[in-house]
Amino acid sequence: MAEARPASATATVDVFKLGNYSTKAIRTSNAPKTLFIVTPENEGTYPVLLFLHGFNICPCCYSQLLQHISSHGYIIVAPLFLGVCSMYCRPDIKSAAEVTNWLSSGLQPVLPENVVPNLSRLALAEHSRGGYLAFALALGNANITMNLKFLALIGIDPVAGANKCMKSVPKILNSDSFNLDMPRDGNRHGSRGRVDAGVHTMFLCS
Repeated sequence: MAEARPASATATVDVFKLGNYSTKAIRTSNAPKTLFIVTPENEGTYPVLLFLHGFNICPCCYSQLLQHISSHGYIIVAPLFLGVCSMYCRPDIKSAAEVTNWLSSGLQPVLPENVVPNLSRLALAEHSRGGYLAFALALGNANITMNLKFLALIGIDPVAGANKCMKSVPKILNSDSFNLDMPRDGNRHGSRGRVDAGVHTMFLCS
């Protein structure tokens, strides 16, 4: 089966145009958390993106964005976190790790026929509070062994609490660098979060 090849970073691509793959949205509760999955329908093998949503925003609210990304040749898995406390995050970090481990055996059966996930090309993406979860997960704060490795981390306006004095637990913003063994990049849209791409990936609450 041919492997889908998303456009390379050096290719000229209009990222605002839909890609060449038709997509399908799937909801499943047959996982550690309820999942919103967006996948190409075309036969092929595709890289996988684990997407962690922001506080008080369900994954389906990102459906247009996720379908757009998926149309360029990605399977996107977005777990739903129901934690009512934005500050205490240990249960959601653990759940994110459990979903990551579930991918190896659980993802393939829920995908369309002849669509195969390539878990050797697994990336992590997030928005807002999900950014804190993603960095905490990548730093090993789940306290459980994960059987898959993330190759990259993408941040969209990550935050780690309500303000400087009210930070999420466990606290991870304690050093000049996260020393993550993976490429990472991101941006800042609001005043509450920041990713300094490339050199230091510390994100800040202000």
